[in-house]
Amino acid sequence: MFGMSEIGPWALVDPTVQSSDVVLRMLARNSMSGKLAEDIDSSVRTIIENAYQIAKNHIRNNREAMDKLVDVLLEKETLTGDEFRAILSEFTDVPVEKLQRTSVRETINA
Repeated sequence: MFGMSEIGPWALVDPTVQSSDVVLRMLARNSMSGKLAEDIDSSVRTIIENAYQIAKNHIRNNREAMDKLVDVLLEKETLTGDEFRAILSEFTDVPVEKLQRTSVRETINA
């Protein structure tokens, strides 16, 4: 989900926030109403919870690929982008023209 939240378009930039004076920045932060602060906190919490659920679903739905990556990383510690894509290609449909095929064993021993 991208774009504005239910809170609407707000500009919470105060010239004093640009100040290096800590007291002025604290006063500017406190000029926001409690209700607006609660709405912002609620919106941020909702965004974080949704992102967390999406991440968990990706991990659950791709558990076999994740386990394979973990095994290779435990042996090798680092992977290049091509090595990463080669491993994932075993679990997804990647167009052949976009991938140089190497076996996982070759990737680990490289």
